Amino acid sequence: MNNGIIKRIVKKASKINYLLLLNVFLIFALSLSTIYSATLSKTSSFFKKEIIWFVVAFSIFVFVSFIDYKKYAKYSAYIYLFNILMLISVLIIGTKRLGARRWLDLGPITIQPSEFAKLFLIFTFANFLVTNYDDKYMGFKSMFFSFLHIFPIFVLIAIEPDLGTSLVIILIYGVLLFLNKLEWKCIISVLGSIVIFIPFAYKFLLKEYQRDRVNTFLNPESDALGTGWNITQSKIAIGSGQIYGKGFLNNTQGKLRFLPESHTDFIGSVFFEERGFIGGTILILLYLLLLAQIIYIADTTEDKFGKYVCYGIATIFFFHIFVNLGMIMGIMPVTGLPLLLMSYGGSSLVFSFLMLGVVQSVKTHRSTK
Repeated sequence: MNNGIIKRIVKKASKINYLLLLNVFLIFALSLSTIYSATLSKTSSFFKKEIIWFVVAFSIFVFVSFIDYKKYAKYSAYIYLFNILMLISVLIIGTKRLGARRWLDLGPITIQPSEFAKLFLIFTFANFLVTNYDDKYMGFKSMFFSFLHIFPIFVLIAIEPDLGTSLVIILIYGVLLFLNKLEWKCIISVLGSIVIFIPFAYKFLLKEYQRDRVNTFLNPESDALGTGWNITQSKIAIGSGQIYGKGFLNNTQGKLRFLPESHTDFIGSVFFEERGFIGGTILILLYLLLLAQIIYIADTTEDKFGKYVCYGIATIFFFHIFVNLGMIMGIMPVTGLPLLLMSYGGSSLVFSFLMLGVVQSVKTHRSTK
């Protein structure tokens, strides 16, 4: 191998954020042990598959971290077109499950394109803002035209339907606009409009099962054996963990099949039951440290495109963490959003490491303040 190539690889490897990697590995180690415990009474295949997916995901992290993130801005138009076509293909040939068409069956694997659509949108929208509104205060007109950029992506995901991911798209839009000097009168007007719009959305835009989830969130005891079953069992699991937890392999709600999706959406409930309040606090602190590191890389990056990309990725992690943990505790409605780096699933794990690879790329190839 050419000495120049080796030197470049060594130079880039020296810029790897090892604290970030250690942080991620610790969360994933907790995930593996919880997946093993949650599925031991059913099968060990989930545990083995997750290890294989980890190898794939980490390889993608390394590969992406060596790619200069500025290339995503250069090829922004192609990424945007690919994003649209990918989401359209889901609606045409996607696999339907539980009333939603969100997955593409690719033979041995199944992927959820809306997961990756969030990251692709961050690339294209960040470049859109930097190209058109750099160092300009944004008013209502610019806010409207910038919304046209995300609108097709938002609609295609919403009609799958995937309410959770649709809300992530809106949050990414709001965070990046705020960072790009959106005027306060616009912020206040939008927040007021959202409050007014919520009753209309509940009555006319949400599907029946989505309204049931909201009603269950507001009053889970009204149908504890029906729509409120999942959240009721989740709260029982978390509460029974008390301070120190029941210990590894001693989750009862998952093993006795009281808690559905114990290795995916409700993996946090199993973890809290086994590790208790102290273990749960450690997990939350690890996630906060992860968010802090991503934001630190963003704030010490001079290039606005890189800064916005990192903040967009931090937004995705925050939303998934906040909504999933809030869901299992009964303070948020039940959604299909996984707890990134913890919940079982190949698409989710690959997506998480892909995002972290992009963050590492920003750190490796950026110019700093």
